[in-house]
Amino acid sequence: MAKSTKALLTGRIQMCKTNPSIAHIGLATHGRSIQIGSSLTLLASAAWADPQSEISVYRKSYGLSAVTADAKLTELARQQANAMAERRSMDHNVYASFRSRIAPYGSPSAAENLAMGTKTFGETLAIWKSSSGHNANLLKPNVTRMGLASASRDGTTYWALILAAPPEPPQSNVRVLSIFPPIILFRVGTP
Repeated sequence: MAKSTKALLTGRIQMCKTNPSIAHIGLATHGRSIQIGSSLTLLASAAWADPQSEISVYRKSYGLSAVTADAKLTELARQQANAMAERRSMDHNVYASFRSRIAPYGSPSAAENLAMGTKTFGETLAIWKSSSGHNANLLKPNVTRMGLASASRDGTTYWALILAAPPEPPQSNVRVLSIFPPIILFRVGTP
């Protein structure tokens, strides 16, 4: 972060601390930028972790591998989040079962965490960490890919996180029964 930007941010924080009429700074995240009030937008840096980094750091603290964002899983998560928002329902089967939605991806192991009503990913992750089932999904040993999406309707945000092992290569349905060519035996001569 540039020195002048850091000074401006520090100044705004100090102004908020010393002026009781200012209730909050007004931080809002927008992808890889941070909006502070209406006057300043900062580009995100390593100091402002993204969900992939936050999940990876959490997994690494348990000796597990990091996760990488996967476009196909992100699209599946987006479809799920949008369906939940459209129907105003937090449900793994809101438009199709998780098993049927993840099958085309081809992963041998996958899990889905859903949430509703939280405003930020940080709040959502904290809830998942405190729930044994959701936390088990976050710490699933063989997953290395993730997709995350949120969708809002009427002020309620719906979250979908899909964690998965890499897809397995497609299996061939052809089985080789023998590597030897057929042998035909003939008897020559008289019996």
